[in-house]
Amino acid sequence: MSTELQELFATEQAEPDWSDRDAVIAYLVEAERPFAAHARPFDEEAMRRLAERVADRTIDIAAQLTNPFLLDAGEPWRHRLGLIEAPTLVLHGTEDPFVPLGHGRALAAEIPGAHLIAMEQTGHEVFPPHLWDLLIPAILDHTAGNRGA
Repeated sequence: MSTELQELFATEQAEPDWSDRDAVIAYLVEAERPFAAHARPFDEEAMRRLAERVADRTIDIAAQLTNPFLLDAGEPWRHRLGLIEAPTLVLHGTEDPFVPLGHGRALAAEIPGAHLIAMEQTGHEVFPPHLWDLLIPAILDHTAGNRGA
């Protein structure tokens, strides 16, 4: 993990007033900024549009943002990756500050026949529009059963 994210996680972040839609949207946008690639400008407007959709469709946004951290991953599972028989497409940002690209490479290497797409100029973020011409065909090809993704 990058030093910037380590410092961010080490500091308790102030939460918004969950009943204030605008505050929640601003919080969601700023929560994504540290995970974005640095090789291109952070697309604040696109992230704001996404945050608006998320806020509007989520019944309890505070619970949705908190509950994933309460999950227990259970027993170690890495040794089972070699047993995966389903066609696997690994998509990983080349500038991921949270889980570096080496993790994506290692995951693809552990799963038989997995295909890795290293997403240039992408961090740990929702796939930005600059990749849609690459990713949409790759995902469609992969889900159509074509192993040559």
